[in-house]
Amino acid sequence: MGFEPRSVAAYSMDDVGLWAWEDEDSGAHVGYIADEEEGSRMGLAFVRFRAGVNFDFAWPYDEISVVTRGSLTVRTGGEVITAREGEILTQPKGVAGTFEIDEDLEMICVHFPTFARAFGMTLREYKAETDAGREPSGGEAAPRGREWAGGAFDPTRMQVFGPGDVPSWGTVEEEPLSRVGYLADRAEGFPMGMAYSEFARGGVHDLSFPYDEVAAVTRGSFTVRSGGRSFRVGPGRMLYMPAGVSAVFEIEEDTVAVGLHHPTFAEAFGHDPHQVY
Repeated sequence: MGFEPRSVAAYSMDDVGLWAWEDEDSGAHVGYIADEEEGSRMGLAFVRFRAGVNFDFAWPYDEISVVTRGSLTVRTGGEVITAREGEILTQPKGVAGTFEIDEDLEMICVHFPTFARAFGMTLREYKAETDAGREPSGGEAAPRGREWAGGAFDPTRMQVFGPGDVPSWGTVEEEPLSRVGYLADRAEGFPMGMAYSEFARGGVHDLSFPYDEVAAVTRGSFTVRSGGRSFRVGPGRMLYMPAGVSAVFEIEEDTVAVGLHHPTFAEAFGHDPHQVY
């Protein structure tokens, strides 16, 4: 299924439109669902790495990865951190690290800005260059200054988060319980809102957002109804909701999901999410 920027839809690895990086020998695969060319304001990708993959990196954008299978170790800034299934790995722009993959790994990855804006070329142009044996120029970004350092969410270093790291939860509905807990937004120096949501089984929620939202389910499942279509979303699938397009969520089992959106909550609503959640 191709990306539809004005429709609520769920995507899997089978829907990848372009595998921008593929190395069959090492087992490293990065495939995009959408970027600037497809009308997305964020880069939306799936990653699949086989055990034994190891490489250095520093991204020219802020990236959030949600581990949906396996785990990975990252060496960065003198620290060694591990992200496991259901957890979030933050990779701020310009911060160097090394991925060490000890077991087969799958992740949903979202970054801002898009690849095209960060590198000055589309993904297809980049892939054509690398397929021809040329190393494209560009794609560099300086890390944030130390004035942003030191908070629970620190956009100057890589971190791992789980639901237990949410500083405060805001109740959306009492019965069945649904709640949202923000980890980062504009006040933390980040260009995307980043939150966990928990939905109790049996809930029905009619939702519409003033920002483009990507959700990755880490536990449970639900049915989405929007635009005359219905589909089920569970672990390993990427749910995309464009700004202003409504959808009904029917929660079939207790569910936990990571939500990532641009613009931030503060930019969309004019105040910090922690004033609400």
